[in-house]
Amino acid sequence: MKAALLQEIGRLDVADLPAPELPRGGVLVRIEAAAVCRSDIKMVRRGQKDLVLPRILGHEAAGTILASDHPDWRAGTPVALYPGRFCGRCPACRSGRQTRCPELRIFGFNEDGFFRSCVPFPEEALPSLVRRPGGLTARKAALAEPLACCISALGRFADLQRGTALVIGAGAVGSLFAALLLAQGWDRVLVADRNRRRLEQGLPPGVTALHAAADTILSVLQQLSIRLDLVVPACPDGLAWPLWEAMNPGGGVSFFSGMETDARAVIESNRIHYGELTLAGSYGCRLDDFTRALGLIASGKIDLECLKPEGIALDGIAAGMERLEAGVAKKLLITEF
Repeated sequence: MKAALLQEIGRLDVADLPAPELPRGGVLVRIEAAAVCRSDIKMVRRGQKDLVLPRILGHEAAGTILASDHPDWRAGTPVALYPGRFCGRCPACRSGRQTRCPELRIFGFNEDGFFRSCVPFPEEALPSLVRRPGGLTARKAALAEPLACCISALGRFADLQRGTALVIGAGAVGSLFAALLLAQGWDRVLVADRNRRRLEQGLPPGVTALHAAADTILSVLQQLSIRLDLVVPACPDGLAWPLWEAMNPGGGVSFFSGMETDARAVIESNRIHYGELTLAGSYGCRLDDFTRALGLIASGKIDLECLKPEGIALDGIAAGMERLEAGVAKKLLITEF
């Protein structure tokens, strides 16, 4: 069995590994599509706080049960793979907040992930399997995880006035945020990026593209007489953009993307205080958000065509990551193992 194995930071090998055995009481899942995202690239280039090496990467995938030793799961069942293993017993799990489980293991981070042809799920990991809605292909289901992360982030702002939202970053996640905001009924959705080519690669219909950077975004918004009700950073260092002055009272700012450089988030306490702004962090996705994402994709309410996903072979993962970094590709799907 081939697998994309991160041996150490900077060394990603496509290695031949023994095929896994069927776990007692568990299942084997044949991976049919696994998506590559910028978190995978970050782990290869710089590491990540939850990464434990060596590690088979990959946390966005879908497939079919190949073999089963559990009565609730039959061979041939199409599934999507939730990216974490959780205990199901703690207060966080019982309230549906699996990302806060103290025993959480994340596939592709501190648990071997999905960049391989076959993945074993022992009985205790079976809650991470979600049946695919009828007719939903593995290629589309593999993109549910980033959409679920967007759903989790926006769920922190359910009470906001749905006026004007700004997404910073026109990559895959930025496009998903924009599509979700439109589906939720926001009046105006803006996507800003300093890279004009990324803005032209394809955004959901109905989105306004803004060619701007941190030092120009305020003047661009002022020229267009735009005030913001929500800001979502969908790129590294997006929180360093000085946007507090453009916020409407009662607005919100999502702390969705982390900071990858020496930049620091710009916090204007008085504007937050007097404007009664809501700030909320979000990391990963809850299981119910993952299930909801699958439903939105299956129903066609979220159109994934804006991602322009390109299929590649596992052997081409290194070259594919370079294409993502260069902005040539927006989203990659490993479909040949």
